[in-house]
Amino acid sequence: MRNQPIPNQQAVHATTLAIVRMKTIEAFRTRGVVVHREDATTLAADSGAHFPLENLFARCAGVSRTAWDNIIGGHVDVMIEMMREANPHFITGLSDDEFYSRLRERVIAPSALERMDAYDYSVPLLDVPGAPRRVLNLSSPNRAVTLADCHLVGRDIAAAWAAGRRNTAAMQFEEVQILSRNGIDIEVLSGDSIYLASKVADMTTLISTHLGECLYGVLFIVPNAYEFACFRPRDADEALAAAALLGELASVFTRDTPSPLSPAVYFWRDGEYCDVSLGPTGIFASTLTELRACAA
Repeated sequence: MRNQPIPNQQAVHATTLAIVRMKTIEAFRTRGVVVHREDATTLAADSGAHFPLENLFARCAGVSRTAWDNIIGGHVDVMIEMMREANPHFITGLSDDEFYSRLRERVIAPSALERMDAYDYSVPLLDVPGAPRRVLNLSSPNRAVTLADCHLVGRDIAAAWAAGRRNTAAMQFEEVQILSRNGIDIEVLSGDSIYLASKVADMTTLISTHLGECLYGVLFIVPNAYEFACFRPRDADEALAAAALLGELASVFTRDTPSPLSPAVYFWRDGEYCDVSLGPTGIFASTLTELRACAA
């Protein structure tokens, strides 16, 4: 038989629910949104929007009551933002200035797009099957919306791409680590923003801003939205060993992450990308030849 709360526990639980629910209704009211109790754990607005409260109850139950107002206020702000952005006319109704200021260029796995034909404006990072795709996100403090073709009607698409790239370039990595094995040093740059790995769409800026000189290009992985790992080749044998090591890291870093991106190993040089997961090809193969010639 499943354990049941003892009467006193039930009373405390019911009191907590009632107080949190009341405070949440009031927080909505002070922000200009009228909601009412739908059931014990759900609020509803006249617009038809529903706001489940189970997660909020759980967060409040685990902390002191002195922290409830801040938790509830932040939760309500997110709910109101989501309600506004759920309106099909919200994005198209933004002014150009606000629209472009909130754009971010993002690189995502193709599987993250619900229907590919709804994102005809998107482009692959490189021309191989299953390659990550470049898209535009409309970003806000608590949410990111991947824009579809319908959201860009009437906008200057070239200006949108430029704004998204500029805004993503401004995001900063928060941590740099060096992972070493058998004399191979892999640089791992990471942080909390979902746009950090997307900096690979503008590799020239990524290199000049974060890496420094990359005379013979960059081997890299983007296993999830938050991490970018790379190796700057200077020797052909080291480059091959680094590609293998990056492949192992990509396999690990794509697991148990909320934003997996790609398990592949890529190479970039002089504006050209190639997938080297299955061995040297394209610009990477020619770079290895050049490195061997330099060492001879």
